[in-house]
Amino acid sequence: MSDLVLKGQLVDAVRLGSERFERMNAAPAEQRAALGQLIGRALLALGREEEAEELFQRLLKIYESHSRSCVRWQASLDQAALFLHLNRAARAAEAFNTVADDDTAPAPLRAEALAGLSVALHRSSEHRRAMHTLNEARRLAQQEGLDGMGELLDALGLDLSAHCCFQVEELREQALGGGADPGVQPVDLAPLRAQLRAAIERLGEAGIATRRLRYIEALLDDSIGSPSGRSRLNEELRWLRELKLSAFEQLARIEAGMVLVQHGDSHAACDVLGAMVYDEQQMRRHRYALELKYCMSQVHAAAGRHGDALRLYKDYVRQALYSMKKEWFQLPRSRFLEKHELAEQSDAAKLRLPLRYRKAYQYIVDHLDDRSLSIRQVAAHIDVTERALQMAFRTYLGMTPAELIRSRRMQRIRDELRNGAGQEGVLAVATRWGLTNRSTLAHNYRQQFDETPSATLRGAAVPA
Repeated sequence: MSDLVLKGQLVDAVRLGSERFERMNAAPAEQRAALGQLIGRALLALGREEEAEELFQRLLKIYESHSRSCVRWQASLDQAALFLHLNRAARAAEAFNTVADDDTAPAPLRAEALAGLSVALHRSSEHRRAMHTLNEARRLAQQEGLDGMGELLDALGLDLSAHCCFQVEELREQALGGGADPGVQPVDLAPLRAQLRAAIERLGEAGIATRRLRYIEALLDDSIGSPSGRSRLNEELRWLRELKLSAFEQLARIEAGMVLVQHGDSHAACDVLGAMVYDEQQMRRHRYALELKYCMSQVHAAAGRHGDALRLYKDYVRQALYSMKKEWFQLPRSRFLEKHELAEQSDAAKLRLPLRYRKAYQYIVDHLDDRSLSIRQVAAHIDVTERALQMAFRTYLGMTPAELIRSRRMQRIRDELRNGAGQEGVLAVATRWGLTNRSTLAHNYRQQFDETPSATLRGAAVPA
């Protein structure tokens, strides 16, 4: 069945997989669960979400026969896939993160969750975090020897990169107020096109991943507004329709509509969007209503219907701002992303220091768990006076070495408590980072995070 899925023949894959699934009553729970999940994902791609949801409910009993952890991991991935299909990115990210942030989850499940989380973050306009998440999925797949997953993750990376280019062009065309934004520079697409061609050659067979990259290549082609460009685009859309991949086709048409609008070809954009924009009331209820409103506002403007264009564009801006604000608050707290961002902040701070004092900064970071760490010790390490060290840190970082030590230690303690390492006791965690006085810990922690260490630990203990 997996071969049929990779080739995009999902109708046949669902038929054969469903027959096999019903005959597997005596098979191990793990095998039935894996097959059921593959069928469920295929049903979503075919636009048969009700059938997929019913299957996910049946799978819960299979997960329960395996382990409680299995229920949490697998059910979360099923819910995440469904939410992503419904374009509810924040809810999908929350479900994916349940698995992605669980170090006890099997590596293949974590890699899948990280890949899904990257897509959900990307749809929430968190592009930088999305790429960091995808890189973590790649690192995990390589580390665990998950053969075959690496190329698919690379293809996904090109997909997300292309979408970032589309959105930069959208900002240039319409900068939430009309008119081009001179502060947003055009994107050099040549390197991305070269990477796409190389990836297509590596993937070889005309499977679903290859066709997806070919479609993205067509969207990035400067000739997309010409008859030959539109013909190439329609060929890829026809392939999706012939295989009845309605969910993929719908999203692909919206992507094409957005790009054609940016190229000034509103008539072709309207044609490619088809039935999704014929009825405005139906369009407003569509799961991709935001993108459709943007496209149609540009179509109306090009046709001289400025009243309709302004009405839809205002509606688009209002919904876009509301969605961004709502999803920002709903996005999950991701442990590995927080660590990555903390490391980035640390590196940025270190680079503000003169070269000699960067060594002192790194020495502090590397010895935070040393109870005897002192300013005198740090100064001696780089052969300067304590006064010179203090002055350099105050001048370039706006804090003393002692304040840096305290801040970084509090952050390390917080990371451990939020990851559930505080079951042995808050003070035991703090002691590992050089703090043995409970009142000093409580005072410094509250000052930095506006809550007590115990409150952080209780929050981490709440079940997902």
